[in-house]
Amino acid sequence: MPDVQKEDLIPPRVTNLMCDNTVKTAFADLSEWNVKCFKDRLLDITGCIFGGAIVRDNDVLANLLKRWGGTTEAPVFCHSFRAPVNNAVLLNCITARSNDFGNMFLKVHGERMASHIGETLIPLGLTLADINKTNGELFITNNIVAEDFAGRILYTFPVRWPADMELVSTAATVLTSRYYELNAVQTKAALSYAATNATDPANSYYDYSQEFKYHNGESARCAIMACELAKGGWTGLEDPFFGHWGLVVKRTNGEMPPLLDHAIKDLGRIYFMEESFKRFPGGIPNTPAALAAIEVRSMMDGRINVADIKAVDVFRSENTAYNYYSQPFSKLTQLNALFCYQFQVCCVLYYGTVKVEHVQTEAIQNNPELLELIAKSTMGVYGSSDGSPVTRGMRVRVTMKNGDVYEHTREAAEAMHTYPTKEFLVEKFMDQFNAFGKLPKANADKIISLALNIEKTKDMREYTELLVPKNS
Repeated sequence: MPDVQKEDLIPPRVTNLMCDNTVKTAFADLSEWNVKCFKDRLLDITGCIFGGAIVRDNDVLANLLKRWGGTTEAPVFCHSFRAPVNNAVLLNCITARSNDFGNMFLKVHGERMASHIGETLIPLGLTLADINKTNGELFITNNIVAEDFAGRILYTFPVRWPADMELVSTAATVLTSRYYELNAVQTKAALSYAATNATDPANSYYDYSQEFKYHNGESARCAIMACELAKGGWTGLEDPFFGHWGLVVKRTNGEMPPLLDHAIKDLGRIYFMEESFKRFPGGIPNTPAALAAIEVRSMMDGRINVADIKAVDVFRSENTAYNYYSQPFSKLTQLNALFCYQFQVCCVLYYGTVKVEHVQTEAIQNNPELLELIAKSTMGVYGSSDGSPVTRGMRVRVTMKNGDVYEHTREAAEAMHTYPTKEFLVEKFMDQFNAFGKLPKANADKIISLALNIEKTKDMREYTELLVPKNS
């Protein structure tokens, strides 16, 4: 798409061009990097589906879907029943997000922007691909087109976080529109309902509420309804993003955002996507804290005796903002554990790492030694001795009762975006597959093989059937 003049950006020009590109994009338009990174992320999120299936507070949804019943058109992953598609995607996406362990961070025009769309798009795509008997190439293309669309819109936001949460339903609708084979006009109509009904779970992080993951499922269900309405003939907004009270311009007092032209820069030539992988369950900001704790534990010969420890002090650098990660670990729940520096550090000191089974509410509350260690922890701030600026990061200090002190500081930048090896991805997947524990290892071996070669798959049911037990 050639660069356009500012006068050519008048609504709905940009949105129309993006909807046209949504309809026209084919697998051949994607880069080798798009395909390689997506395949790695498919394995990563599939592991998160298994890991999320052990989260007990999701049982209420599984029981609800069984009670509601209905047509058995779509798979409910990690369960041996099928459900209406709008119900199945709700639970499938919530499950994938449940341990906050999925890949994230859209990279657009060289900038990384926090995002949580993959935990909706990949399970949603798997569900729709199962119903439609989709091949691997189309499955990949549909997902990346949706990521690219959402990333381009997010790039124009004056403040991008946590506004990215409001674009999950947009991304989900773009993906779903391709499965529904909507034309460009219908796609824009569907996006009208997605953009105006987007969910925003930002407060839930501070209050450790399940709302943080509910929006991933509700955004998928919103996408199904939006595309059904558009296919049924409902009309939408002239421009749901940049028109009157559009999703973006309502944050700029009705003015066109300064970066509007970047929404269509290299449109159809470059496809943007999420590219960062998590090393531990919980938010990415935990990463330097957990890595610092790993180093401290190594200094202690790789083992600890909780009774010998006097104090565990966790510090954020003075240029790392105070937020929900810095709050005390006081609720003793899985949700609190996912977003708390003190828990993550103490979990690493105790177990040597943080795995999905370690952050479950029952595991936490039934481990008195871990709770004793957490009770000895504090949260503080560090700066430089001479007042000069410090690099953003986390510091962990363990003081023993005999006076010995072990300390390590880890910078944030070096910890959060290192691209993983295949060995890391497979190990992370297997940890969560084994934590689920209801499927034979042969399923895991086949999933790994298929995920990393998914473009060759003729019918995605070959993959999705591996995600469900034969019996309840």
